[in-house]
Amino acid sequence: MKIIFIPFVFAAGSFLLLRKLFFRPEEGQPTGMKLFILGFVSWAFILSAGVWLLLPLYLFYLLIATGNFWVVLPLAFFAVLSGLAFQLNETLDSATVLHYVRESAFFRPIRPHYMHIQEELDKKKIRDVHRETSSSPFPSAEKNKSLLTEKEAEQYKREMTATQQRPKRSRQYKDEIASLKSSTVTSLADSWKVYTFDHALHDFYTEMSRLQIDPGKRILQFNLNVPTATEQALQDSLYLYHLKQELYQLFAVLHTDSWLSVYSEFFDVMAAVCYGIGPDSFGHVQLFPFMKVEIACQELHQREGQFFNAADLHKISTISFNDGKPLPDESL
Repeated sequence: MKIIFIPFVFAAGSFLLLRKLFFRPEEGQPTGMKLFILGFVSWAFILSAGVWLLLPLYLFYLLIATGNFWVVLPLAFFAVLSGLAFQLNETLDSATVLHYVRESAFFRPIRPHYMHIQEELDKKKIRDVHRETSSSPFPSAEKNKSLLTEKEAEQYKREMTATQQRPKRSRQYKDEIASLKSSTVTSLADSWKVYTFDHALHDFYTEMSRLQIDPGKRILQFNLNVPTATEQALQDSLYLYHLKQELYQLFAVLHTDSWLSVYSEFFDVMAAVCYGIGPDSFGHVQLFPFMKVEIACQELHQREGQFFNAADLHKISTISFNDGKPLPDESL
C-alpha cells in the first residue's frame, strides 16, 4: 500500500496547497523567493501526479507476472480515489488550479481576476446612456494623473459631507433669540422641520409640530402626532405603558439635544399634547388630543443616564388623560 499511498499524499497535499494560494487574494507582484517556492510545489504536484498515473500499469504487471493477488487491494484503492477525484472535479476547482500549475511551473504564476457582475453591468448602462445622449467620446481617466494626497482626499471628503452634517442651530437663530428676549411667544416649528429632515434623534421627532417657546411661562410646548394611537389602542394598558416609555425617551432626548440647548435659558418645562387618530361623526378620519404631558427639565436632568420605569411617569410629570377619549379644551 505504501507504493500507492505516498504518491497520493504528495499529489493531494501539493494540489490543495496550490488551490489555497491561487484563491487567496494578494496585492502586488509576488517576490522572487515566492516564485521559486510556487514553482517547486507545482513540480512536486506534476511529478507525484505522473507517478500516480503510471502506478496502475506497474500494479497490473506485478499481478500478471508474479500472480500476487494482494496487488488487487492497491488497485481497488487507486480506483476509489480516482473516482472520487473525478466526481469532485468541479468542487475542487481542478480546471483553474491546473491552469495555475501550468503557469507557476515556469515560475511565472498568475493571480485570479475577480469580476463583480453588477458593477460591470452598471458601467455598461452608463456607457450606453452616454452614447445615446452625447456625441462626444466617453471620458476616461488620465493615465499619468497623480493620485490625491491624504490631505486633499480628506478635504474632498469634508466638502462632500458638509451638506449632510447636522446644523448646529436654526438659520433664524438671531431673530428667535431677540423675540424670546422680548418675552414674545416664539415659534420654532419651521426651523425644526428643516432640522429633522435628516437628523431626527428619535422616531417622534418627525411627528412634532407647532413647536414654540413661551418665555413668560418658561415652557417649551409642541403637538405630537402618534400614528398608532386609536381609541381602541388607548384602552390597552400595555400600549399605554409603551407609549409612556417612548414619551419619556423623547423628553430625555430633547433635553440633551444640542440644537435645542441654545434656547434652554428661556424654558424650564416641556409640554407635549399628543394627538391620536379616530373617526368623526361622518366616519372620516380625524386627529384628536388624547393626552397632555408636562415635565420639568430638572426632573430630566436628575435622571440622565439612569433607567426610568415608564409606569412612574405620572410621579415626575403632570399628565392629563381622559381614558382614551378626546381631552376637553380647558385641559389643553
